[in-house]
Amino acid sequence: MIRLLLIGRPSGAWAKRIAATAPQMELDTARLPSAGIRQFEETPADLIVIVDDRGGPRVETLVQAIRRRPLGQLVPMLMISPLPEEAPQKVEELELVAWLPPEVSVDQMLTTVETGLDLDPGELHRDPATPLQPVPPAPETIGETSFYDGDVVLEPIDEPARPRAVQRSSIFRGAPALDTGPIMADDIRRKLKAVRHEDYYAILEVRRGAESQTVREAFHRLNALYDPGSLEFEVAHRFQDELDEIRDALEDAFAVLGDPDLREPYLKSTVK
Repeated sequence: MIRLLLIGRPSGAWAKRIAATAPQMELDTARLPSAGIRQFEETPADLIVIVDDRGGPRVETLVQAIRRRPLGQLVPMLMISPLPEEAPQKVEELELVAWLPPEVSVDQMLTTVETGLDLDPGELHRDPATPLQPVPPAPETIGETSFYDGDVVLEPIDEPARPRAVQRSSIFRGAPALDTGPIMADDIRRKLKAVRHEDYYAILEVRRGAESQTVREAFHRLNALYDPGSLEFEVAHRFQDELDEIRDALEDAFAVLGDPDLREPYLKSTVK
């Protein structure tokens, strides 16, 4: 059984299209990279598909940020996004299986997945209700003698190592949680609205071009501020999904802005 993990805001729509064509596949979706990495920790996938309708240098930075996380190096990745200039070169630089445009058909996408995973052509398109044809026996060879006479003994095969779970603290090391004031429902709603604008500097509430130390301090302050364990139980329970999305966005922003090699390309691509 092949499992795909689709990351990006259009991931839900793509999952529905794939399920209609290849219902035998297992599909996981996540809107944000941090949520996708956590999903991968719980249920490892055979291939990660990044889907983004807007494209641009931002998605290249996104792929690099995922690659630099502990589990982001363990699985092949496919990009579905507007094609950049010199797409073949970008595929090689980012170590992608391929870079496909958003208008690509599901059949073409599945064919690319088959190639990337070394599957038989058409394997993912096969109707699960149709039984596989038996492989005909090899023709008998005349004039050759077998020198083996006995039972076949199969050696045990080691089970492949599964990726270990990685805690948030192992990925985002730094200062302990800070003592902050209470967060109310209106604060969560306002922060969620800001988070969905997808500007990493705005998400971390720092000036554009802020250096690593400032970014790190802002991340730890906000991560502690929106930690469900530090909020009133009723608020944390009522806004559980919203808090998860806020903290995922904080982690994504810190993964990029906290790394100088990723921060500079992101800053240049989002100059206003």
